[in-house]
Amino acid sequence: MSQPLDPELASAFTPEQAALVQRLALQLVRALGAQATTADGEEGGVGRYQVAGLLGSGGMAQVYRAIDPKLGREVAVKVLRPQVRGDPDQVRRFEHEARATASVDHPNVVAIHDIGSHGGQPFIVTELLEGETLRQRLTAGPLPLREALDIAVQASRGLAAAHARGIVHRDIKPDNLFVTTAGCVKILDFGIAKPCRPRRGPASGVWESTPLITAPGSSPGTPAYMSPEQVRGATLAAPSDLFSLGAVVYEMLTGRAAFRRATAAESLAAVLRDEAEFLHTDGVPPAVRAIVDRCLRKRPGARYQGARDLLEALEAAAPPWPAERVCYSPRIGSRRAAAARRARRRA
Repeated sequence: MSQPLDPELASAFTPEQAALVQRLALQLVRALGAQATTADGEEGGVGRYQVAGLLGSGGMAQVYRAIDPKLGREVAVKVLRPQVRGDPDQVRRFEHEARATASVDHPNVVAIHDIGSHGGQPFIVTELLEGETLRQRLTAGPLPLREALDIAVQASRGLAAAHARGIVHRDIKPDNLFVTTAGCVKILDFGIAKPCRPRRGPASGVWESTPLITAPGSSPGTPAYMSPEQVRGATLAAPSDLFSLGAVVYEMLTGRAAFRRATAAESLAAVLRDEAEFLHTDGVPPAVRAIVDRCLRKRPGARYQGARDLLEALEAAAPPWPAERVCYSPRIGSRRAAAARRARRRA
């Protein structure tokens, strides 16, 4: 999520000079004590982190680019918006997001560096991502088949890691899948993730959550990407996330959201009753259509039961699959990166 130089300004420099200008600017921010003032008044910094600018803002939280002076690296700092800081439910959800994300150590899940409190309010520090959300990428229309399958494979790997830790994400959608400039997919926002228990023993990889308890007439999640059982407020397991991912893959391949309608109520009704059909003009191979169709079956038992099952089907649908991309994360460690480099040299 690091911001590049303005295109007009960047055109006046070589790539090496532009990179130097960015480094000098960051050093200047640090030397001045990071006296940057954000849109909501986070003057100077959050905890020990020196704020350098606003990266993005949502209904619940804002994300800032910042510098960790202890390690001399850029990070992203997520803080609650002032309007919701007094809401105990929002604070609990925010803290839950940090715990759930930190429990999943995988290169396809955004890495948590630190959590803390500033002025009595919690904050989350994550790796700083450069690139765009899948939602932003889809504004240009459907993706090429290979790219869509690559994103689906990486998202499946991240979900498999989360499910292995007993976590159902419950809000997989294009907004929560980030594609870095290196092509690595990162799953974001575990704010409404649900702990779950093994349904057939921990080794099976099949987990289910307890039934959801929500306010009358409401369900956690995003209507157009919720599973039918999520809409009903029923017990959730890994197949619920795979339904949501299937809706995302359908959108990547066709440029159309499978169940988005004019209103949230109509979208929820579409999830329960409508089928996501491929058009002949979509040009999607039958094997890939079959995978998406299985993900989007209304009955959880008719879908893939685990993300690893889906992963195997996706990889088989596009042989020969390229070597697994290493998505570098400070938590992964140098040994894994070194092993990947050795494997590439042997190939």
